[in-house]
Amino acid sequence: MAEVVVGRDKCGEQRLVSLPLSRIRVIMKSSPEVSSINQEALVLTAKATELFVQHLATYSYRHGRGKEAKALTYNDLSSAAEESETFQFLAGAKVTHDLAQFCLLSMFVMGLT
Repeated sequence: MAEVVVGRDKCGEQRLVSLPLSRIRVIMKSSPEVSSINQEALVLTAKATELFVQHLATYSYRHGRGKEAKALTYNDLSSAAEESETFQFLAGAKVTHDLAQFCLLSMFVMGLT
């Protein structure tokens, strides 16, 4: 697996992903079908989640009303989920404050805001 450094943790160590792996492990283990989680599967799931959230944030920003104000809003995320066929599975789901904040952070890191 090619090493791509995303950032550094509190101790200065290089990180492949920015999401906390311990929380992702807890979410994955909450499924009764999962007994153990390989470290590579954990990192890949975290990276895939980051890429999905970045795509959602970018799409919401480009197709939302906040573009004029150079801001991504909760309503932009919600309307993207309802209007886009790609995000249709999110329609009706409540976008949490944490997800909205992560989308905004992703937009900032990508230089879109």
